[in-house]
Amino acid sequence: MSYRYEERIHYGQGVGDKMTLHNMIQPISTFLRATDSLEDAARAMLETRLDVLPVGDDEGRLIGVFSRSSLYRMILEKAPAHSPIREFMKTEAVTTQLDKLSETTFEQMEQIIQNSHVGSSIIIDSDRRIVGVLTKARVVNALVESKNDLREQMEVMMQVEKPDLLDRSLDVGRIGDKAAVNHPYRAVYTWNHIITRDKAMKQCMSLAAKAARRLTPVLLLGESGTGKELFAHAVHNASNRASGPFITVNCASIPEHLLEAEFFGYEPGAFTGADRAGRIGKFELAHGGTLFLDEIGEMPMSLQAKLLRVLEGKDFFRVGGNRPIQTDVRIISATHAPLEDRIREKTFREDLYYRLHIITLTIPPLRQRKNDILLLANTFIKQLNPILDTNVTGIEEAVQKVLYHHDWPGNIRQLRNVVERGMIMAEQGKISFADLPEEMLPNATEIHGKTVVHAAEKMEIERALRETNGNKAKAARLLGISRSVFYEKLKKYNH
Repeated sequence: MSYRYEERIHYGQGVGDKMTLHNMIQPISTFLRATDSLEDAARAMLETRLDVLPVGDDEGRLIGVFSRSSLYRMILEKAPAHSPIREFMKTEAVTTQLDKLSETTFEQMEQIIQNSHVGSSIIIDSDRRIVGVLTKARVVNALVESKNDLREQMEVMMQVEKPDLLDRSLDVGRIGDKAAVNHPYRAVYTWNHIITRDKAMKQCMSLAAKAARRLTPVLLLGESGTGKELFAHAVHNASNRASGPFITVNCASIPEHLLEAEFFGYEPGAFTGADRAGRIGKFELAHGGTLFLDEIGEMPMSLQAKLLRVLEGKDFFRVGGNRPIQTDVRIISATHAPLEDRIREKTFREDLYYRLHIITLTIPPLRQRKNDILLLANTFIKQLNPILDTNVTGIEEAVQKVLYHHDWPGNIRQLRNVVERGMIMAEQGKISFADLPEEMLPNATEIHGKTVVHAAEKMEIERALRETNGNKAKAARLLGISRSVFYEKLKKYNH
């Protein structure tokens, strides 16, 4: 393939960064040359998911664009796969200069993208060198990421603010009295929230249900995104402590110097910057209920020793305090780290490990639960339709195959994000191949046994149907072909 990849400028949005047009630029790693072939262009479009690709000279300066309509014209004219794109590229392109972007409002950029007829604007520098592309899809993705970041920040805020609320409204001495305390720390999920057909998963749930009836510590093992927190909630709600508090501590997210105060609380004036009224810790909040220690493998060794002492002695001291406080807490811990390796590396205490893993549940990753993938995906569609204000009815068969064969390194969390993104892009009807994010695209030359040119043609047909709400006559007119030819192509691609 003769088109080349070049990393020019990387734009990204970190957590907490202000969302700007600069953050939404998709850096150009691909641009075509006028001498590239139909097959090169088809492969580039499939891999980048862009509706328009810039065409550059040897110096990377913009000389034109090659759009999906250009690609489809070549396919309709039955141009050989090795035909150069020169005669089909457009020399006029909607562009935006990088140094002018800060002066452009979101409304103006939206109008620019709409006027481009291909849903994007090429970003160039003052020498017309290609920098990136700003697309409608990129804006949607940025908004989704922003919403997810906000959701995470709200969860952190809630976790931080709840102790203050309890400090102001409750007498610490009465925390263990469940009849007197209407606490806000409820576990949300039950066994009904764990969706599965998988035999190993059901066995895991069965063992967890047995463990729930006892006060024995439970250790949850599994990769990130497999649902360890759902299991922790469900175990608590199935226990005789269901009416008690359920307190979560993420051991990886709290600075080491604050962990002891977070766990055990502190007395007034215990250290510089401490609350004048003091603060009760997670063990006191969880009294009579469950303390869920997420990412226990990241807990510092110094705190591990103190945690072990509390588990064995059932009491602790606040930071700066001299009065022992009794505790009655059920411990559920979780980690994605191999604790046996941490023990050999002297970063996790062996004696604490044996205190925690009396009942150990290993939650299988999604790639080992193939039969759950589509079950979960369709469940997410039902849950998200009213939230996203979409009317997505399902997933196309070709996309189902992609989902089924994907490895899902991010497990259920990743699957949900992919489905949510697909629903936003599709808006109605079924999620198609064109609605998938870039990381879902196979890198092989063939997709579902079809050449890249056929795959590109199929994608263009799907896009036309989606834009015309399934009206085949309008879709045929949009593609510039007769209705009979359009029906032949529908038959060819099993539509």
